[in-house]
Amino acid sequence: MRSDTIDMADQSLVVDISDALSERDKVKFTVHTKTTLSDFQKPEFSVLRQHEEFIWLHDALEESEDYAGIIIPPAPPRPDFDASREKLQKLGEGEGSMTKEEFAKMK
Repeated sequence: MRSDTIDMADQSLVVDISDALSERDKVKFTVHTKTTLSDFQKPEFSVLRQHEEFIWLHDALEESEDYAGIIIPPAPPRPDFDASREKLQKLGEGEGSMTKEEFAKMK
């Protein structure tokens, strides 16, 4: 049995996922990485990743014997851009109003 202790205050590798964008039928995210680890070529970099790549990574980690017994968090849900588009379209056509809560979600 393997036991690893992780220091949650360790800032040697920080990954931030932001900027969900909808491009046709694809959802893309910007993944920002900051590190002090020598294994990386640069201390900071960003890449674009599609939602499907997160699903693939999640499934690969869950199926790998190397990660047996390690808790793998669930894959992120696909953002629902269609609902936001419909609300914006209705507002543009003057077919309704938006609540404060709905407006805040769109920011």
